[in-house]
Amino acid sequence: MKKILVISPITTVHFSGMTKEYLEGIRSPGTEVEYVNIKKGPASIETFYDEAYALPEILRIVDEYNTKCDAIMINCFADPAVNAARELADIPVVGPAEASMALALMLGHKFAVISTLRNSGPWIELQARTYGIENRMAAAIGIDIPVLELKTDLKKTAAYLIDAAKELIESKGAEVIVLGCTGMAPVADMIRKELNVPVVEPMAAAFKMAEMMADLRLKHSKIGLYMTPDKGKISGY
Repeated sequence: MKKILVISPITTVHFSGMTKEYLEGIRSPGTEVEYVNIKKGPASIETFYDEAYALPEILRIVDEYNTKCDAIMINCFADPAVNAARELADIPVVGPAEASMALALMLGHKFAVISTLRNSGPWIELQARTYGIENRMAAAIGIDIPVLELKTDLKKTAAYLIDAAKELIESKGAEVIVLGCTGMAPVADMIRKELNVPVVEPMAAAFKMAEMMADLRLKHSKIGLYMTPDKGKISGY
């Protein structure tokens, strides 16, 4: 039996039911999942400003659960606090952007990411550069639908994503499509039916990566980049 903690780094429970239903449908037998939202911070993460206010709560939760579970997934494509959480934790910490992009690399030569607002394209380009895979990303764009409106009209969301994906496949040579928000999970299968390329859904990619790392008893190295921080230097939290 292994336990995966899923941290939704937003205060709204807008996606909570969907997240639980979706992950319960793909978890392996013998995997227990606990779901936690932050109590203070943004309702959604769509800007660096939003992300900054989510970080302290994410780290508080990581610190609390470090010895209570086998792996942690931070459920947002921004991968908020993932690096700091890896410093803090002694168990695997996985973010959806890094996991889904890594998976996309094994499915085709070039991948494209389709996310929410127009600022998400440049943001994801920065992520790909940080992860060292910018030369394999054909493009990153937003469809101008806010995160909290993705569920309002699922057919509309799917139609926008399908149109954008077809354009990126045709004009940018994308061989794989990565959905750039975990809130897009409900429409992933709708999109797959309309495309002739693999579609990577990031919540599933991150969750299954966390499961795999727990199964293989792998975790990030602590001798370099993710060395354990001195928590004694921090005050006021």
